[in-house]
Amino acid sequence: MIIGKYNKSVIVTYLGVLSTAIGIFFILGNESPLLTLPIICFMISGICDLFDGRIARMCKGRTEEDKEFGIQIDSLTDMISFIAYPMIILYGYSKGLNVGLNPWITIPILACFIIAGISRLAYFNVQAALEDGPVKYYTGLPVTSTSIIFPAFYLLRYVVDAQVFVGINLALFAVIAFLMVFKFKLPKPKANWWYITCSVLAAVMAALLIYIRFYK
Repeated sequence: MIIGKYNKSVIVTYLGVLSTAIGIFFILGNESPLLTLPIICFMISGICDLFDGRIARMCKGRTEEDKEFGIQIDSLTDMISFIAYPMIILYGYSKGLNVGLNPWITIPILACFIIAGISRLAYFNVQAALEDGPVKYYTGLPVTSTSIIFPAFYLLRYVVDAQVFVGINLALFAVIAFLMVFKFKLPKPKANWWYITCSVLAAVMAALLIYIRFYK
């Protein structure tokens, strides 16, 4: 027998982490990584995370074990796709642009980012378990927001100096780390317009990145 769940209620979650794995391969598997595809993979992972819970809830006959497994696998996937993966993308930025990363600055910032990210995930899981009913508010910035923020800032690569671009991204890591653990409430979007807006935004950014990379 094989442990784990592999039914349709978690298939979108698995697709999201597979997209991340493909992006990691294209960054680490090339001497001069081209980041257009990894950034698009990042956005695909974000879209999968956006829809996986909704699709899972549409699946009939889910047991309590299925639901709990879905929660746990979603959280573990978030650690890879939205905490570890952005740091690998930063490595790809610096390598592809031939910009060195100062370890005395980079390591403390990334350490704060990863600790803030896993703390944010653990806090959300505990609050979700304690609350009676669906979570209506996020406390702190969700880690999945990195799949929107970093691709949007990636467009700066084409308008600013390489060293400045990497510096902006390091500052962005520091700001996001703070916002992930800063105690403020953010309403959890549920309306269809949110799903449509995020999907359209990701498609537009992907098309823009492909156009800039291959046609401009």
